[in-house]
Amino acid sequence: MTSDIQLEVSPLPLALRHAFRIAHGTSHERTNALLTLSCRNNLNVKGLGEAALPPYYPWTISDVEAYIRSLPLESLDVSVAAHDSVRDWLEHLPDGPATARAAVDMAVHDAWARHRGESLHVALGLEGRQLPTSTYALPIPESLTELDRMLSNASGFPFLKLKLGSGDPAYDVDVVRHARKRYSGSLCADVNSGWSIDEACECIAALGGCALEFIEQPVEDGWQELNDRLQERVPAHCRAPLVADESVQDLESIRALAPHVDGINIKLAKCGGISGALPQVRLARQLNLKCMLGCMIESSIALTAAAHIGALFDWLDLDGTMHTAADPFEGLLYRSGDITLPAAAGLGVRPRRAPV
Repeated sequence: MTSDIQLEVSPLPLALRHAFRIAHGTSHERTNALLTLSCRNNLNVKGLGEAALPPYYPWTISDVEAYIRSLPLESLDVSVAAHDSVRDWLEHLPDGPATARAAVDMAVHDAWARHRGESLHVALGLEGRQLPTSTYALPIPESLTELDRMLSNASGFPFLKLKLGSGDPAYDVDVVRHARKRYSGSLCADVNSGWSIDEACECIAALGGCALEFIEQPVEDGWQELNDRLQERVPAHCRAPLVADESVQDLESIRALAPHVDGINIKLAKCGGISGALPQVRLARQLNLKCMLGCMIESSIALTAAAHIGALFDWLDLDGTMHTAADPFEGLLYRSGDITLPAAAGLGVRPRRAPV
């Protein structure tokens, strides 16, 4: 059977406005995959999705294209009355790259909500819910002088995330202490697996007086050992909560992490989109874990899709498009960490208009 639904993949280059250095490496540009959904027999059925392809992920745009070719599009119906059908179709997507599944999920949700004539968060029953303030990330600085410049440029943001994992744990501690002296807002740190267990114990203890909201992914694995050693060395009230990011891949990983962390970072690109994120939030709540909704370096397509479910989370980390030099799309409005969702139907994302 031939499907009326068509999915087209194309490159989505994103130049960055500054070098973005994290423990995984330094980026000056990224190229994601843009997914466009259309219908042969109904020009009003449209949808957009995005697959993040950071250099530390094993997938390429060719993998996204191959995954799209494997999909059973003949059974997809995005009509107004088809929410149960859409949800079931998305929940039973074939195994494949999580970021490709996320792009499909975004495009299908976009098309379905557009067809209903509702903004996606309204169609999902989240109308009127308050969104938390988003963090704004500062990449690892080359020096404390560069950090001063970054802090000055970000002085209007109420919640900053410091990227750590420079390769020098003592310097990482200096970065946080320096920032804390010069910045009075909310502050958190993201190590991106950049410390060993020994280094993490030393650094977390040393940062106890910096009033961090949390420390994210200090180690690649060994969470139980890290937690046991911290309990022996540092009273709970003297250390920042621990949040897992890269270690969170599926429901089973959340169950395994729950005794050893205080929260988890859920990203659409990791879990396969909104359909993957919602069960992870539900499980985290059952396990008394806090939830952050994070992002990659992405355009307004992926960032807006995530923001539509942002009201379900304790923390938002949806600044990815703020690090791009020229986002080719427009959707959510991001003003000093306050996010406003678009009112238009679907994701509410459209190509950015060229300046007149």
